[in-house]
Amino acid sequence: MATRVGLDRAAVIAAALGIRGPSLYAHVRGQAGLRRDLWLWVVADLGDRLRDSVMGRSGETALFSFAEAMRDYARRYPGRYQLTLDPPVPFDDEAIAVRRRANAAFEAMITSFGVRGEQAHHAGRALRAAIHGFVALEASDAIGDHEVDASFETMLVLLSRGLSPQQPNAATA
Repeated sequence: MATRVGLDRAAVIAAALGIRGPSLYAHVRGQAGLRRDLWLWVVADLGDRLRDSVMGRSGETALFSFAEAMRDYARRYPGRYQLTLDPPVPFDDEAIAVRRRANAAFEAMITSFGVRGEQAHHAGRALRAAIHGFVALEASDAIGDHEVDASFETMLVLLSRGLSPQQPNAATA
């Protein structure tokens, strides 16, 4: 793990030890409050990056850019990415608003394929499951290291085909 100039483990521990409990709890509501605040920040951060990835793109180009941005985030910040999967309890209005804003890029990408309504809802779940599943398997070294990028691209092509407007086939024409 890379360290920032002027900031190392000893400096972080020293700073943490210099904070008295009452001072810390004047800013956060215990461990659950700290985790909640971290979740809000991380989901907003990921959402901003995903929004930037799809800005001005549509269809397959948007899907590839979105998925690559999510995969890159999970690779660069595995702890942050994992935290996005553990929302705070209770899930209050602020958390709902942060998640809704973060999901806007995802929804824009799906609707750019012309998928709307209930179909978009189900397609979104399927896409998220596929992308997260790949990222999780890759992170736990469960898919090996041979041509992993090509496998990721193949998955995205298959997903894109599933989202693209369907042409009538000979059996239904």
